[in-house]
Amino acid sequence: DQEKFDAVLGFISEEAVETIEKDRFDLLALLLQSLHKLFSPKSPTAKDWQRSRINGFFQDLSKPEIFQLISEKLLQLQTSEIEKLEAFEQALHYFSPEVISFLVPVIMQRSSHEIQQLVSEVIVHLSQRDIGPLEKIAEQHGLEMGDKLLAILNCLQGDRVNGILFKMCEHPSNKVRRKAINELVERDPKYTQKLFSLIDDSSKEIRACIMAAFAKHKSSVLENLLLNYLRENSAQKDPAHILACYKALGHCGSNTAVPFLRRILLSRGWNSFMGSGKPVFREGAAIALALLDTPETKNVLRKASKSRFKVIRKAFDRTKTISALSGENTND
Repeated sequence: DQEKFDAVLGFISEEAVETIEKDRFDLLALLLQSLHKLFSPKSPTAKDWQRSRINGFFQDLSKPEIFQLISEKLLQLQTSEIEKLEAFEQALHYFSPEVISFLVPVIMQRSSHEIQQLVSEVIVHLSQRDIGPLEKIAEQHGLEMGDKLLAILNCLQGDRVNGILFKMCEHPSNKVRRKAINELVERDPKYTQKLFSLIDDSSKEIRACIMAAFAKHKSSVLENLLLNYLRENSAQKDPAHILACYKALGHCGSNTAVPFLRRILLSRGWNSFMGSGKPVFREGAAIALALLDTPETKNVLRKASKSRFKVIRKAFDRTKTISALSGENTND
């Protein structure tokens, strides 16, 4: 029986390759689907030796020359051949995830969005079985794939996927970096803590992106990071950047920041030529206090509004333009 089974599988293997060569992807999908269903671990009638032979059959299909043939066919198929494409997609689900490296050229070389989407969905399906091949692709071709790789990663979950996303935050394209940052923060707001160093990124666009991420949720960790940043090395920074830091602190912080902000805002007006007395620091502190919007912060702002120092009253005036002070925030 086993010899006959092996002989039949050998014949089927040849037929499978021939269906690819002849563009009969419907037959290929039906063939692979039937074998998988008949001899899957869930099948009550399949014997262990049969499952072992079937696994060997699928391994035999995982040869570079067959993968190359698949890649060539996908590069040749036209968007109008929708039935062939859909059948091919179904068939590819049964191949080893190692085929992924041969599918990447299709995504990169085909201009058709439909074909790119179809192949990307196959890569997502196969990567759910084994993320390893996609990790290799990201390492070797992450720069060229850019957005296309992100679209695939956004459909996958897990620490290893997130690891790739963190690497994409270093991509040369600011557009790709911004999307990777937003995807990570969407997955877990705490990832903003790991991305904090981007606060000093050379790109204004990325700095704005990370500030927006900071402002999305309450976080004691981010609050402390921003407080330390503003205390230690903000004097030499661009005024607009400093103001953005204070705004982010106002969104993500708590009353813990009040003593620091009170000191910055209410320090004697005559020392405005020094560090924390500069107008931008006072204005930033006032805005942060207004955004925090607690009884404690309102009390500080009330004092600022009545100060005998014009620079302090002027800083307070900046808060009058702030609307929707609290916003919708989530806690960490």
